[in-house]
Amino acid sequence: MAFPAGEPDNSGSLTGHILAQGWADNGTERSSSTTRVVIVMAVALVMLVAISVLVVLVANNALNGLLE
Repeated sequence: MAFPAGEPDNSGSLTGHILAQGWADNGTERSSSTTRVVIVMAVALVMLVAISVLVVLVANNALNGLLE
């Protein structure tokens, strides 16, 4: 648990008090999480495209079979 360094806010504002109680920003957790989200989204997009192509091919074969 890391607390922000520096002087506490003594202005009397509620916003200053809330911000002074905040957690330190940890950039490594965000980049790892962002990378994971990008990978999952890319896999989902590839699967969606593959399923769409499969549906189009099956529908094309079905229509060709009906018209012949």
